[in-house]
Amino acid sequence: MMTRRFFTIALLSAFLTLNATGAIAKDFAKEAEGFVQTMADKAMHSFRTIEDDAALQKEFRMILNDGFDVRAIGKWVLGRYWRKAKPAEKEEYLKLFEDFIIVTYANRFKDYSGKNITLKVTQSMAKNDKDAIVRSKIDRPTTSEPVIVDWRVKANKEGNLKVVDVLIAGVSMSQTQRSEFASVIKRNGGKVNGLIDALKNKTAQLIDSVDQATN
Repeated sequence: MMTRRFFTIALLSAFLTLNATGAIAKDFAKEAEGFVQTMADKAMHSFRTIEDDAALQKEFRMILNDGFDVRAIGKWVLGRYWRKAKPAEKEEYLKLFEDFIIVTYANRFKDYSGKNITLKVTQSMAKNDKDAIVRSKIDRPTTSEPVIVDWRVKANKEGNLKVVDVLIAGVSMSQTQRSEFASVIKRNGGKVNGLIDALKNKTAQLIDSVDQATN
């Protein structure tokens, strides 16, 4: 009798815990949806209203650092080479990586922030109470098919929501960068310095291409 009662209580407790966890995860997913929509709206508004390139880059840097876990992304993208890098190389790499993704994501947002272009969050799926995928749809009048952008959002140690990856049409930008960076390092004899030089050149090229497009 006691065994059956104990089993029933244990089963009920597990059921209630599971439901509570599921509810918390749902709440996190909804919170992540609002976080992504607010950040995207702010970025698109900046591109539509700020004409000065220097002011726009400064504003976008603030938006990116507020919304993205840039340092964590940078470490993950470097992969196993992060442990091999010297302290000075790590700091230089992270600074360059921030500049690189600011220009990269700025180019993306610029393409998706024109007049009559809309970005709307459509759904989300929580992996747990600190990790969710938020799906958004970008409608552009020049194309019949919308662009699907998925944002992976996690809560950091302080409980703040941060984007840790962006998937455009199913392709992870972080994974793509990780593969590209690994190839660059291998071509340079496994040296992180080779990637640092490549990032300097690539970022300069991207900035030049933006300047030429706006002139």
